Amino acid sequence: MTKLIQLIQEIKREYSPISLTFLNQQLRRVQRDKPYAGKTILHNLPLTHETLIKLEVLYAGGAEVLVTSPSFMDVQPGLLHQFVQAGGRWFDDVPEGVQIDICLDCAGELIGKVRPSIGCVEITGTGTNKYTAANIDYPVISVDMSKVKALEAMLGTGEAFVRAFSELTGTTLDGQHFLVMGYGKVGQGIAHHLQPHTSNISVVDKKTEHLALAKEKGLDAINAADKSLVEAAAGKAFCIVTATGIESVVSDNYDARAFLNAQFLANMGGEDEFGAGFPAGRVMCGAKPINFFVDSPTLMHYLDPVFYSHNLGVDLLSFSRLAPGVHAFPDFIANELVAQWQRLHQEGAHI
Repeated sequence: MTKLIQLIQEIKREYSPISLTFLNQQLRRVQRDKPYAGKTILHNLPLTHETLIKLEVLYAGGAEVLVTSPSFMDVQPGLLHQFVQAGGRWFDDVPEGVQIDICLDCAGELIGKVRPSIGCVEITGTGTNKYTAANIDYPVISVDMSKVKALEAMLGTGEAFVRAFSELTGTTLDGQHFLVMGYGKVGQGIAHHLQPHTSNISVVDKKTEHLALAKEKGLDAINAADKSLVEAAAGKAFCIVTATGIESVVSDNYDARAFLNAQFLANMGGEDEFGAGFPAGRVMCGAKPINFFVDSPTLMHYLDPVFYSHNLGVDLLSFSRLAPGVHAFPDFIANELVAQWQRLHQEGAHI
């Protein structure tokens, strides 16, 4: 464990202390109280430098931590080698024959693979939808169902899309027509970060309140039910980016041929939202979220309060008596975290 903590400490030197404000506060608390002693936690998030910093809290709190990574991201071999050599317990798939107390999940990939004795904490909207639809007999806390997730999904993911798209394509965003499929938290963040570069942004959504908000923001808002309008917009787009959280939403609802005229197709969801109607290789990065193909998929100061909340779900499950089913991360905690983060970073007043 000493080597593992040393590795994490080396990684933390890459980040400014202010970008780790919440995780460092959490670290000091668990070092003192050891609230996770005796618990086995299965941690299923993309293995990155940022998530290793998140794991430090679980180790310091006394947990036995088993680590895997969601299928939508290829693990960096060098980082994985460092992690294992330092003593990290890594599994290519869910370990068999091990009693898991709490799952920390991403995109709902642990559903049906493990039955935690205490419960699960899900970090994404995609996973929250899956857990809600599943007949689970244990409690799940959804970080996505709280305002704190907007810091990552709206601000962090939006910034990450613009940065990743520019880096991976080498093209300018200025004046280009972007079609954003989905105007929830992620879609709103993408559009928000595109607006300094182009005013030619169309968004597609099925919710009336999302369409009204898009119009308020000066965007071209298209009802997802109007197939002809959606396909017409797709035929004129320079780039189409999916952010609905729904697998195969494009192929299942529209004529894929209308979308193939776009120069770039990009997915920002945990699932392949374009689907089988698109030839292999046509969607950027194999239809996986494009920000995971650049360094720092999401900047640390956006992840800091969200990772803090994901970890804090372990405490909430351990000391609350929650009924089976999906529960939102508590609003009173989320709202205070967001207010503290906004004061600290002077950003995100619009969320």
